[in-house]
Amino acid sequence: MARPSSAADVPYARLAAHLSALRKQARLSQRALALTAAVSRGTIQNAESGASAPSPAVLDALLDACQASPHARHDAHQLRNQGRTTARDRHIGAPSARYIYGRGALAAVLANAYEKAGAPSPSSLTRPAAGLTPIPRTTLYNIINRRRLPATEEQLATFLAVCRVKPSDRVHIHSAWRSLRNFPQPKPPTHRPRHTNAHERTPGEARSST
Repeated sequence: MARPSSAADVPYARLAAHLSALRKQARLSQRALALTAAVSRGTIQNAESGASAPSPAVLDALLDACQASPHARHDAHQLRNQGRTTARDRHIGAPSARYIYGRGALAAVLANAYEKAGAPSPSSLTRPAAGLTPIPRTTLYNIINRRRLPATEEQLATFLAVCRVKPSDRVHIHSAWRSLRNFPQPKPPTHRPRHTNAHERTPGEARSST
């Protein structure tokens, strides 16, 4: 007897149902949709099976071909992001952006935002849209793995924009970043030679001092 599918087995099931409904609403067959969107029929079949998701560019092409409404387009991208999060299965505990209390908390908030956004492709961050500052690939790797914070506030702005963090949270995140970047780091302890009293000196030291 076949084991029933779980959300982990078909992470894009809700996106698949959404795309199938949009196609039928547009009165298009899979073949017609493939021709209109300039993709293969296999791409359509994969998207509507729920086992994989189209890239953001292909998803936009499918939505254009179905003449999807702005609301339906937003839902499609949100469902794709949710499916990516499920498929990656990376659970990151992070506080609310309002309650960032240290570097570790801010790093967790940023990594969580990346996962919730469906783990955007590295190129969308290393080669972002015009007006956004590119994030070096090594820096990006460190950010999403909670090893370092963005090196500049411009990089932070790019990260938050690509991950589609809501504006109200961006304000708190920027404020936390500025506070943590300007906070002086604790200096390592210095080891000074211990001064001994006269009665603590060894017999040899005592003789040499007389």
